[in-house]
Amino acid sequence: MMKEQKVLFKRLKDIKDYWVDSSVKRLNEQGDLVPSECEKEYKVLKTLLKTEESKIAYRKIMNNTIEGVIHSILVMLDGGDELTDKFNIDIINADTKKSLKENIALHEEFFGYLLDVEEN
Repeated sequence: MMKEQKVLFKRLKDIKDYWVDSSVKRLNEQGDLVPSECEKEYKVLKTLLKTEESKIAYRKIMNNTIEGVIHSILVMLDGGDELTDKFNIDIINADTKKSLKENIALHEEFFGYLLDVEEN
């Protein structure tokens, strides 16, 4: 795996972790509601998800959902969905002009990266 791919995967993981953490923090009784288009929905969830067990379940669902979105986007970038019927896209390092897709399936390697760096 190229250094650039690891940097990309780390950044995707950091983004995922940020949004999972932010979403869970919004459920805390004393937590401020960060401006969101879903303020009303978060208020509903705050009344329903009061136990630590329910918040852990919510965190796992959010994490799984965001991982699924990232996976789908990487499959698209890899050329594995219907977008390839219209055109192919690439991720190029602007400095080196090298493709980050070279000899790799980003969607597979990303999950390998997560297995290596996350404790489940």
